[in-house]
Amino acid sequence: MDIKLKNKYAYITAFIICVYMFGISALSANDFIKNRKYLVADPYFTSSGFKNELVGYFNNIQALSGVYKDYSQKSDDQKVTKAELASSKTLYDSNLRNKEDEINSKYANEILAAEKEGIKATVSRLTEEKNKELDKLKKENTKTLEDFKKEIAEYKTKDYENVKKAVEGKSIIKYYIARGKGNVIDTNIQNVSDIDLYVKNNALYSIKFSKQALTNNNGIASINKWFTGNFEKGYFIIPKDIEPSSYIYESYIYYNSVGERIIKEIVIGAVSFSIGLFMLVYILYILKKNNKEIDFTQKLTKWYNKVPLDARVFIFIIYSFIMSVYLNTVVFFYKPYSLGQLHKLTIVAFYIFYFIFNVRMVVNLKRNKEEFRAEIKKCLLYKLSIFMKESPMTKTTKFKVRGIIILTLLAGVAILAAFIALMSRSIVIIIPIAYVFCYLLFIVIYSFNVIKAFVSIVKGTEEIVSGNLNYTIKEKGRGDLFELAHNINNMKSGFKKSLENEIKSERLKSELITNVSHDLKTPLTSIINYVDLLKKEDLSNEKAQGYIDVLDRKSQRLKILIDDLFEASKMASGAVELNMEKVDVTALLSQALAELHEKINNSSLIFKLKVPKEKVYANLDGKKTWRVFENLINNILKYSLPSTRVYIDLVVDDYKIIITMKNISSYEMDFDKEEIFERFIRGDKSRNTEGSGLGLSIAKSILELQGGNLSIEIDGDLFKVKLTVPCYQP
Repeated sequence: MDIKLKNKYAYITAFIICVYMFGISALSANDFIKNRKYLVADPYFTSSGFKNELVGYFNNIQALSGVYKDYSQKSDDQKVTKAELASSKTLYDSNLRNKEDEINSKYANEILAAEKEGIKATVSRLTEEKNKELDKLKKENTKTLEDFKKEIAEYKTKDYENVKKAVEGKSIIKYYIARGKGNVIDTNIQNVSDIDLYVKNNALYSIKFSKQALTNNNGIASINKWFTGNFEKGYFIIPKDIEPSSYIYESYIYYNSVGERIIKEIVIGAVSFSIGLFMLVYILYILKKNNKEIDFTQKLTKWYNKVPLDARVFIFIIYSFIMSVYLNTVVFFYKPYSLGQLHKLTIVAFYIFYFIFNVRMVVNLKRNKEEFRAEIKKCLLYKLSIFMKESPMTKTTKFKVRGIIILTLLAGVAILAAFIALMSRSIVIIIPIAYVFCYLLFIVIYSFNVIKAFVSIVKGTEEIVSGNLNYTIKEKGRGDLFELAHNINNMKSGFKKSLENEIKSERLKSELITNVSHDLKTPLTSIINYVDLLKKEDLSNEKAQGYIDVLDRKSQRLKILIDDLFEASKMASGAVELNMEKVDVTALLSQALAELHEKINNSSLIFKLKVPKEKVYANLDGKKTWRVFENLINNILKYSLPSTRVYIDLVVDDYKIIITMKNISSYEMDFDKEEIFERFIRGDKSRNTEGSGLGLSIAKSILELQGGNLSIEIDGDLFKVKLTVPCYQP
């Protein structure tokens, strides 16, 4: 044997024989598991089929002693009960009403359609046809109570005769019912004086019922209960001289033959398994001794190892499940022998080879821990987990992906469970089928929503690219697609705002140039004109002095414009030196009002000042803050409606000093309140008043450099300026 196995073909041949031996043992073991019920004593008489036969026979006996007791001696009126008569008539009337409803329903839609179209002739014709059918139905169904009684009596008589024939005729099953030892109630055994002796000498099978020793056989509890409540003793017997052609005897012989076959299969399976195991151990021993490997298994191992480990496990589970179903349905041990049996054996042998191959793989992985770790890292689930971990996806999306994977795996399990339940004809199949249905419904709806969201994003980006910045992508749900839609909308809004700011900036630059040119040109032109006038020699001293006064005012005006322009430039660049100190804001505001007292008195405005009596301190540059107050009060004097009130309030709220100045504008304020802070922008677009247009811009910059804020509110003609500075913190 050692010499033969040195040849590679000998290895393969021996291994194939080994696998086929295991296949035979697997088929015999499977047949034993499926048919082990045939190995008990008297397998047919313990089967559910025989118990059903026994119960059916007992039901006939029970009917004869109950429903059909003394039936042949009863009149037709006695044979039919009132309940049976009422039930039969109720069923008849119900069927008649259903037929009438069918006729009415048949014509209802057609009549309604004709009425809507206003075709009276059709309505009349259809109504007449309907009434004819109803009349015909009533004429054909005019049964009386006597008719019902006659039908029921005929049916019961026929059933009685069939039951009596089944019990008292040439019956295979014998029965014996008695109240005591000699008090026989009923039997179909002739000339029996001692029932126990009869059973001993003539019974192939018997079962006894009595009050003292109730049988515990499953499936015949109804017989047991009946004997307990009515009689003391009863037998059901299958005699030895049973008809060989009868169903019960044939089943009895068949069950016994199956049991004998199973015993032979057990022997064949045990021998086959022993031969296969011996050959396998011997092959492995010789290969290990000679340090060899079968060529085709080496190539197969190399190819198989390329498949991820978790995929191999999944394939093994599916293949094993398919084989378990196949083994549950296959029939192998039968005569005459045919090529079909070889085909079935080959299928099983191939699985045995696959099983041994996987067992060997598991053993190798268990021995080689490094290889096992490497295989784990190549697993699809491991790679998926790494991808999920390192992916920039949101937590919500990762949760959804994991959920879909789990639900999909469970759907696969549910399909397998449904298949198993189908094979076993179990009602549990409803659960996996319901799950698979819900899963498919969920996947379809979820996929539709994802595709819909993706299409919406694509359409939105196309609109934005084409220049439609007012298009907004709908943001629904959660996850990466929602985040993507949200980010695109934000990008679009930011780009739109940036574009609007750019356009606004260009417009303001244009207005700035125009306004600066206008405000500088006006006094400069006046200066040039008056200088030309002074050059004339025939001017009187008084007239020349008037021209000089005008030149002085215009020069001062030009100086103020240039100073404000430089001040605004410094504020914008942040190149301003602040002398921060503890300042009484109330006193500073009062000082600004006092400095402008003459202008206030010369105006028709009424100033209402409301400040705290105590001192209110803040850390400010006093001169710069005074400049803010001066600019704001000058604006009030320039642009307020004459003879109106001006309210100036100072309050301390939550470590903040809030100064509010309110006045009624003398012109329509149709400007953007944010643009009023831009340089050289005036609320009075006619520019009839003097001023640089830099006052509010400078005031806002001064306050912001000191940690404060300046804002305005417009309500109709009411112009409200709000200054906020932090309180002094020692």
